[in-house]
Amino acid sequence: MTLLRMVVVLVVGLALMLLVVVLRSETARLHFETSRDERRIDVLRHQLREAELEQARRRNPMVMRQQLNEAMQEWMEAPPQTPRRGKP
Repeated sequence: MTLLRMVVVLVVGLALMLLVVVLRSETARLHFETSRDERRIDVLRHQLREAELEQARRRNPMVMRQQLNEAMQEWMEAPPQTPRRGKP
């Protein structure tokens, strides 16, 4: 092999190894972003489930009736308030 051929083979090999390193780093970055987004999606799904459960709990007729009864009882037990009048 001539010296020129040897240099070309080494340069091509170096370029190929550099390309592999760049592709691996890009792959690692994309995996990191994907896992970060999946964690964020899991958190949002959890919040959605909690909100749906809270909404279902608030729509429950028994709970609504109990809250209404408690509010009426508090209103009936509260002393009547006379409206304040300004200075004459």
